[in-house]
Order: sequence, then structure tokens, then C-alpha cells
Amino acid sequence: MFAFGPLRDSGVPADASRHARELEWFDGLRTGDEPAFEALFRAYAAPLCDFAYSYLESESLAQEIVQDLFARLWERRDTLERPRSVQAYLFGATRNRALNHLRGKRIETAFLRRLLHVGQARASGARPVPPEDDLHANALAQAVARAVETLPPRCRDVFILTRDQQLSYAEAAAVLGIAPKTVEIHVGRALTLLRAKLSDWLS
Repeated sequence: MFAFGPLRDSGVPADASRHARELEWFDGLRTGDEPAFEALFRAYAAPLCDFAYSYLESESLAQEIVQDLFARLWERRDTLERPRSVQAYLFGATRNRALNHLRGKRIETAFLRRLLHVGQARASGARPVPPEDDLHANALAQAVARAVETLPPRCRDVFILTRDQQLSYAEAAAVLGIAPKTVEIHVGRALTLLRAKLSDWLS
């Protein structure tokens, strides 16, 4: 329905008329008016991407978050409430998505660091645990391997590509023929399942 392109010339009118025009576009979105939705997207995609980039420092990820935001707006158009300020609404939603992504990455990183430290440390030649805990470390590594094998096939493929092979979400998406957002969803699902399966080891 929409795509990123040369969007730097915003179609947002200035001053008081801007607010009225934004509300017209948003009302059009709520009623399924595609031209109004397109106008809203073309007016705000570029500044929202710039805003998201200030948090994420990744142009592709910023575009993905903004595009997903507009896709969700269109999907939920029947249930949207009219905001007092469309501009504040869009920037607030973008900020929340960017922060949620960063929060999720921090949680994911901490979990993976704890979960995979054995294999990573051994690959670098370091000892991850004291000698007296070596049996425990081996058992944990085996438990991790067994847990990964029990993941649903697509979750397992995504997890192996992004964690074992160290591919980016975009690279894994290209290998599997799916969208980067789908890769992110599968990674989140894989981590949730692994946390549940390995709860005894991580408590």
C-alpha cells in the first residue's frame, strides 16, 4: 500500500491549517480512505524515520518501525480514536515502538549472554566456569542444545541463523524469504520458549 521513497518534502501545511488537515487525513484513515492515508504517510514517514533513527541508529530499522506503525494503523482503523494532535500521536507512537525495541534487545542480549556464555567462551578459548563447575557447564550446554532442537522449525531456523551464524535480521530474512519483522517475531518467540524450557537452569 505504501513504500519509502523521496519523502523529504512534507505535505503538511503550516500553522493552524496543518492541524485541521492532519485531522482530515486521520478521519479519512479511520473510514478507510486510502488517499487520505497515503497523504498522512507521505507527510510524516520521513520525519518519523528521522525521529526513530535518533533512538535506533539504524536507517533500515527506523524505516521498518515506521512502516509497521502505519500498517498497524490501517489494520486497526475501525477502532482508532481521533487524537487531539495527530503529530503528537504519531511521534509518541514511534517513540514507544523504538523504546520497546531497545528494551526488547536489552532483555534479549542479557538472556542470551546468560544462556549461551558457555559456548561463546569455549569458542574463544576462555573458561566460562571454574573447573569444579565444569560438569554443570556441560549439562547446561546440552540442555540448551536440546531446547533449541524442540523449537518450532521456523523459530529454530531463525534462532540458529541469528545466534549461531550471527546473521542480522535482514540477512536471515533474505535467507529464509521472509520479512525482517517476521524474523524479529520468531526470535522473540524462540526466546520465550527457551526461557520456559530452561527455567530450572536460569533460576
